[in-house]
Amino acid sequence: MKKTYRTLLICIMIATLLVGGYKAPRTQAQAESEQPVPLQAGEVENAHHLLEPSYTEKLQEWSEVPIIPNIQIAVSPSKDETNQGFIVSQSESFGYGGDTVRWNKDAKVTLNVNVKEPGLYQLAFDYYILNDSILPTEGYLQINGQYPFYESRRILFPSLWENKPLAEKWDRYGNELLPRSQKVKQWRTVYAMDASYFHMDPLKFKLERGINTITLVNTRGEMLLGNVNIKVPDQIETYDDYLKSQPTVDESVKHMETLLITEAEQPLIKNDSSIRAASARESRLTPYDTEKQLLNIIDPRSYEKGGQSLTWELDVPQDGYYRLAFKYLQETKYDLPVFRRIEIDGVVPFREVDNYAFHYTKKWKNETLGNGDEPYQFYLSKGKHTLAMTVNLSSMRPLAEDIVSKMKEISRMTLEIKKLTGNKADANRDWNLLEYMPGLDKQLLKWADDLDQRFLEISMLNPEVEEIGEIVNLKLASKQLRTIAKNPNELPNRLNLFSEGSASAAQLLGTLLQKISESPLALDRIYLFQDEDDKLPSPNAGFFEKLWEAIKRFFLSFTNQSYSSTNEAEDELEVWVNRPRPFVELMQKMIDEQFTPATGIAVKLSIMPDENKLVLANASNRQPDVALGVSNWIPYELAIRGAAMDLRQFTGYEEIVTRFSKGAMIPFSFGDGVYALPETQNFWVLFYRQDILDMLKLSPPDTWDEVVEMLPELQRLGMNFYEPLALYKGFKPFNATTPFIYQFDGELFSEGGMSTAIDSEQALEGIKFMTDLFTIYNLPQDVPNFYHHFRYGTMPVGISDFNTYIQLKAAAPEIANMWKIAPHPGVEKADGTVERWAPAGGQTGMIFNGTKYTEESWKFLEWWLSTPIQVEFANLMQTTFGMTYMWNTANLEALEQVPWSEEDKQVVVEQFEWVREPSRVPGAYMVEREISNVWNRVVFNGDNPRTAIDDAVVRTNREILRKMEEFGYYADGKMIKPYPVPTISTIDKWVERK
Repeated sequence: MKKTYRTLLICIMIATLLVGGYKAPRTQAQAESEQPVPLQAGEVENAHHLLEPSYTEKLQEWSEVPIIPNIQIAVSPSKDETNQGFIVSQSESFGYGGDTVRWNKDAKVTLNVNVKEPGLYQLAFDYYILNDSILPTEGYLQINGQYPFYESRRILFPSLWENKPLAEKWDRYGNELLPRSQKVKQWRTVYAMDASYFHMDPLKFKLERGINTITLVNTRGEMLLGNVNIKVPDQIETYDDYLKSQPTVDESVKHMETLLITEAEQPLIKNDSSIRAASARESRLTPYDTEKQLLNIIDPRSYEKGGQSLTWELDVPQDGYYRLAFKYLQETKYDLPVFRRIEIDGVVPFREVDNYAFHYTKKWKNETLGNGDEPYQFYLSKGKHTLAMTVNLSSMRPLAEDIVSKMKEISRMTLEIKKLTGNKADANRDWNLLEYMPGLDKQLLKWADDLDQRFLEISMLNPEVEEIGEIVNLKLASKQLRTIAKNPNELPNRLNLFSEGSASAAQLLGTLLQKISESPLALDRIYLFQDEDDKLPSPNAGFFEKLWEAIKRFFLSFTNQSYSSTNEAEDELEVWVNRPRPFVELMQKMIDEQFTPATGIAVKLSIMPDENKLVLANASNRQPDVALGVSNWIPYELAIRGAAMDLRQFTGYEEIVTRFSKGAMIPFSFGDGVYALPETQNFWVLFYRQDILDMLKLSPPDTWDEVVEMLPELQRLGMNFYEPLALYKGFKPFNATTPFIYQFDGELFSEGGMSTAIDSEQALEGIKFMTDLFTIYNLPQDVPNFYHHFRYGTMPVGISDFNTYIQLKAAAPEIANMWKIAPHPGVEKADGTVERWAPAGGQTGMIFNGTKYTEESWKFLEWWLSTPIQVEFANLMQTTFGMTYMWNTANLEALEQVPWSEEDKQVVVEQFEWVREPSRVPGAYMVEREISNVWNRVVFNGDNPRTAIDDAVVRTNREILRKMEEFGYYADGKMIKPYPVPTISTIDKWVERK
């Protein structure tokens, strides 16, 4: 868009903001002369009100709606004429007793249900998963063309998984390897559930008398859909009623004397592939070995999300009543229990085990299920039974809902205050907020009282302690609110305590919400027994047993440790990997199974002690042959010191480099050489809440001008746009600043590399726009956690990276179908092209100059970065460790095949074409620092951008010349030899891309 049009937009924006109450930065005299206008009730809306009511709110609204007993209606979608295009015959429906429909991406299935009486009903679905993806099949549900409540926007159809036995269970050090998960394909029935599992009962839907239309739209996955069953809610009986309904046992039959033991780390089935076993160093755990690592517990961090379930098989020798005990450890939630639903043969036997508490304990504990006075007895007939344990978050639901409500109210009040003050803090100005916001102090105190009451309610979950440490943030947030309420007129200058600081009330509540959404529990064994006098094995070792074990492990510490970089590799390629042990174990297994047999090259992987010490390792001649997982700025530091090997010399380089983004290669270039290859790659893309933008009739912005155009509407409703500069409090790194320079056709360095080019007209225009976003357009300057704001709708659109993508995928199930990503906003050029240049970052693979195995090192690096291996590793990571272990490979060919959402992959691949990393020259760190200083001076001090840049250029050029002199490019005021600054054009000259 033309520069003149941008100027016009700025004028319109300023006028709009002034009319709406927002103001551009003012002088102190102007601020003192302005008088705020009292706010009208309800003038500032909130994103929450744009969407459907929550399920809890609808249940309150439906409190008088009757529940009709003994009603069950089965409806086959294959009988509805609107679904004829999806029908699958009975013969091709994998044993289902009738025709089914194929439900895949974007498919809409409609059913007409005739009910005789209006009431609340549950919906259960028969389904068969077809695809092999790790991602669950899901969609949204509407009743009579409308979402009945917000939670109906995402309905899950979980897959079942089992552990696939390995051909070789042990690694080269004798440690037990994790089994791989494989999907179990069978017909199942599942109720429509809340995807966050804060509601553990099936969702209830209000159906009117007569014909009701149920619509299911697929958003991911593929499955066959059988009958849809419309039922009334089932009630779980109490323990006393359960005992009365069970058979009488012949007292003459001798009780079983044998203790039936099931190893918890060996489940029959699980509903999440990420639930996995782990190795713990406790001698009373089974199995256990002092020297080797054996899988002996369920990893608590893999078994903590609401709805995750494990199922074991019990082989009962005779009919009778049995007691059930679990050996567990729960040391994460300080003084707060975690809860599990217990099911036998797919049914919760009685109400008391629907939400059973496992209390905090620092040591392993045997928990016999009971009410505290006596253990529960479960009637089991002879034969095989299933025992299931599901993570239950329902006890935390009232607290979670209250926290979300308070955070929205805090956000709304913050907006009102900024509207009054023009979004400009002024320590020298006094405000009389109570005149314009009557009852402000009382509102703050009420919120504090509510939080204190919640603290007391949650404390009742563990009445033996006075204060539960896990929820201390409630007390801290309450204290912040009471402190502000003492002098509410100071609130405009104390927003860091209220909503914007890392220790603000809003941030404390947001952090707590994340914590209560997690419910970790480690399990070792399950015991089934009959006799009351049966004593369970002691869960913990005694003093002398622990002492002897410690002595043995002390002496073993002097021997070679597995995956240690201190172990010398003989006749093996030594590769250091800057990643956690589970990654390294999986990589080593792939190498031993595939690379070594094919090439005859033995490879030993070691966990890198510290990537920052690679330079020292090279100086002491203790460097590896190859290093993986190295941050993308390190290869240049090694190359300029002669420690890295130029990869352009190897046969096959021209072919392998075409798999990567051209701009990602820039940091690895030095002189005429390339000294690393990208292994993983971050991405910066636009995140947006589709549900909120649809309600506002806004489209995701494609250019910065479109961002500016949407800001008045967002800000009018208490929302805003997020720009990553707000993440960094003081220092603004290149990844946040260079997009504005490159998109406006600026450069960081002059062609010869001896000076900076940030004072060019193009760079100046980019930097000025970068600061205008915060001074004129009122983007928030301090956002410690975009994820929280995005999740709760206060910032429904913004730019963020791969880490945010993982967070939203893993820890925001309630908005899973409501957000999307799009390419980074850019600048439209005269030919209509939108330039979206942005850095990516990531990790790299490189070869050291000191290696004795030059060709072998290259063959390994070439194999590891090849498309088939990257795809296989990505699949193994997610099936073994779960969806959050997404492998963000830099290989563009492999990226198109990894188990991600197809729609998201297309966006990431498109953005990878616009990757442009900053060039590396001696003294580049000073350019990064000075651009940051320019932003701070302009935004916080109101300095003129041109003046700030001119001052920065002087300091930067002085430092660049000093470093150029250090490395032999400059001396006595003259350039000795040119320093070629690498660019994308440089990469193009070296490689003819295919």
